[in-house]
Amino acid sequence: MPFISGGNKSKSRIKRFVYFIKKPSILRTFCVFIIIAVIFSSLISGCIMYLYTTKYMTDTKSEDIKKAVEDINILYSRMYTSYINNLDESGDWVSDEGYRDYRSEYLELLNRLELYHDLLNITGFVTESDGSIFLSYPLLPNMTGLAESSGREFMSADVTDKLLYNNGDYFFKESAQYYTGSAYDYVIDSGDFHGLYSSYTDSYLSITQSIAYVYPGMTEAINKGTITLSIPLPEITKARSSIINYYVISTFVAVFLEIIALIIITKEITNPIRQLQNMTEQVSMGNFKAKIESNSKDELGQLINSYNSMAEALENFDVMRNDFIASVSHELRTPMTSIRGFIDGILDGVIPPERQEHYLQIIKEEINRMNILVNDLLNMARLQSGKVELDMMPYKTDDLLINTACKLEPIIDEKKINLEFDLHTKNCEVLIDKLSIERVLINLIQNATKFTQSGGIITIRSAFADDDKVQITVEDTGSGISPEELPFIFEKFYKVDKSRGLDKKGTGLGLAIVKSILAAHNQSIRVESTLGKGSRFIFTLPIYRKD
Repeated sequence: MPFISGGNKSKSRIKRFVYFIKKPSILRTFCVFIIIAVIFSSLISGCIMYLYTTKYMTDTKSEDIKKAVEDINILYSRMYTSYINNLDESGDWVSDEGYRDYRSEYLELLNRLELYHDLLNITGFVTESDGSIFLSYPLLPNMTGLAESSGREFMSADVTDKLLYNNGDYFFKESAQYYTGSAYDYVIDSGDFHGLYSSYTDSYLSITQSIAYVYPGMTEAINKGTITLSIPLPEITKARSSIINYYVISTFVAVFLEIIALIIITKEITNPIRQLQNMTEQVSMGNFKAKIESNSKDELGQLINSYNSMAEALENFDVMRNDFIASVSHELRTPMTSIRGFIDGILDGVIPPERQEHYLQIIKEEINRMNILVNDLLNMARLQSGKVELDMMPYKTDDLLINTACKLEPIIDEKKINLEFDLHTKNCEVLIDKLSIERVLINLIQNATKFTQSGGIITIRSAFADDDKVQITVEDTGSGISPEELPFIFEKFYKVDKSRGLDKKGTGLGLAIVKSILAAHNQSIRVESTLGKGSRFIFTLPIYRKD
């Protein structure tokens, strides 16, 4: 049983890994991006280090080999001078002493090649101008005629197999393997070609220089052949391998550490996002109280704060919606109940015939009030949706105020209220939708009339607020509004305490419509009121400029 359980756990881990690979996520995206970035940067830095190491070691070794080449060149010139000076016209040695001098120079050249081989691990080749090998170290077979064979080593078979042997002379198999350039140029070759042969397992550095000889009585140097010194560079091979191994290991370590760091970092990012996802689902199901705690000041913190603000706004909107529905239901249910009761009384004969006309008149008034309420609701919906197109035209301010107020003279006179004007905007035009602003003035004047007793005064004032706006004031000497109620008077269905109002038939939408109309004009309204002394509603309108 434990074995089976362990197998199930392994399968579960595999499934989670496969799910992680297939599922789009920020963590997976980050991991893929970082892995690619690390590998790419490692490759670039590895190549740079690889090339730099090779160049550095090559430059260092080149200087050593150049000095050795120059030294060998001098010794060869001395030996060849001895050779020329000790031969007669027929090509025979002039004396045994002359031959010994030449032999001595030859052996010194050989010994010097041997010395460089011992010190620097150099393999040297001295070639004739026709490509034949005059001298080498280690020695080639059949080249010990002048050399002491004791203590000398021969070229390995893998080298000699790459040469041609003809009439006692060794030649390169390919002419491109030897150099016969100008007298003072160097040819530097780093790689698998080593002046004499190629090797794909070791790195060598080879330097070749022409042997220039000036015969006695002549001024122009003649090319007698070349000197090629090759030195193995196991350090380069080792360094290359070390670099490759280092960067492979370091890349894996970097990727591993980056993945761990990304897991930690992305959790800091994804956890709030998951919380946002969960809270969003809660909001979609109607739970607007879900909030996320965060002290972060970064973009995620700002996003969380925005979400919390949105959730709070939705919660407030939901409360307002419920209040709105409740208010509409109440405003419609009350007259509907009255209408139904009166109609049932008439149909059942409970209400005597002489009283029926009175109650039918009440029914008519209630129906009118319901019609006004419905129209106000429709107007509010259009205004708040932003779908109302305003017909903006210039109108004289004073004419607008006077003509609108005159339309309400019957109800003002009925209540025996005095209407006064205090206008200071003569010949000033405002850019407005006339019908909408008339509705604003009518609602404000009606509201003032409703809360002003007989003998009271309603004053309409106009003045310049600044260079761009006109300030309109509708002031009354009515019952006023308490400080506790002032913040709510522009809300839908909000009614000031009916005990202070003489007209109790309002819908509670008048001031809300006023605010919405002015908002559509990009204007504002405020109220100042003193309980028992009256109220003052102040709003602005934009001035029309012909230019």
